Amino acid sequence: MSLRCQRSRLAALSATACLLLLTACARLPLGGGDDAAARPREQAVLWEVIDGGISGGNALTGPEYLRLMRPVAVAARGPNVFIVDEGLEKLLLYHRDTGRFRVLKDLRRLVSGSVSDIYVSPDLSYYLADLDGGRVLHFDAQGRLIRTFEDPINLGRPVAVVVDEASGYVFIADGFNDDVLVYNRAGLLSGAIGRRGDGPGRFRGITAFALGSDGYYVATRFGETRVQVMADDGRFLKAFQKDTVIFPTSIVVDAGHRAFVGDYLTNTIRVFRDGAYVHSLGRSGSAPGQFKRITDLWLDDGFLYVADGLNGRIQVLRVTPENLRAARTPDTP
Repeated sequence: MSLRCQRSRLAALSATACLLLLTACARLPLGGGDDAAARPREQAVLWEVIDGGISGGNALTGPEYLRLMRPVAVAARGPNVFIVDEGLEKLLLYHRDTGRFRVLKDLRRLVSGSVSDIYVSPDLSYYLADLDGGRVLHFDAQGRLIRTFEDPINLGRPVAVVVDEASGYVFIADGFNDDVLVYNRAGLLSGAIGRRGDGPGRFRGITAFALGSDGYYVATRFGETRVQVMADDGRFLKAFQKDTVIFPTSIVVDAGHRAFVGDYLTNTIRVFRDGAYVHSLGRSGSAPGQFKRITDLWLDDGFLYVADGLNGRIQVLRVTPENLRAARTPDTP
């Protein structure tokens, strides 16, 4: 998709899709180094802010508007943006071209508590991780339930769900047992990645999971390194640079092995390439391009979707693919 300025939607958006630049600074690792050495390195473009839109109405009563309250999960395919709003307790579909919302599911009648993650396939079928219910629900594009992934012995608290579209395998990260369960096309458990513990290939407090062309990315709340990369056969490959992220709650990876990690505590998006820290996007605040409690990320067609929970909005960033290098110290030429 080519870079182009979207039309301002007066009723649907509280902030327009103007090209507001977010300076991304290459910094030394958190807690280690001279922060004054930070210098501008790259830019990302704030493309759109989604915080409400038209949800219905007629010629007699006029349009009806829906406003987001506390979005906790987001996924997108083309102009279709799926949003789990914990405040409204609904699964919403937002169309970026029309600025309209549609309610897909009333979550109060569907899940036991919170929906921790959503995954949307290219055919617009979708998966919802029912955190407190200990299960993952798979619906087709029309909202009909296809399958329930549920295992009282092996699956405790699903925090993330991802599908390998090529193989059909479904990966469910379990924040209770601290492993990643792998299900085949038939919905049968075929294996697991990692186990609880410290050190390479072991996890404590899994919070997020992502697929990359170079392996499986597992983010955790505890441990010396908060993100590890595992091979297809479950072997440990590498860990991200230490002390660069505090509380990762979401992670996405692009084709160039560049990982975007949402840090819940610092309200920033940390960018890594091949495990090395590159720079940081955004900062704490309520202005466009600032965040309060990043709860989910999704990458689609060069757009990075950010669930900006306490600000009640989804921010859409156009990320630049070129010239991203690891952060350097002042002594590095």
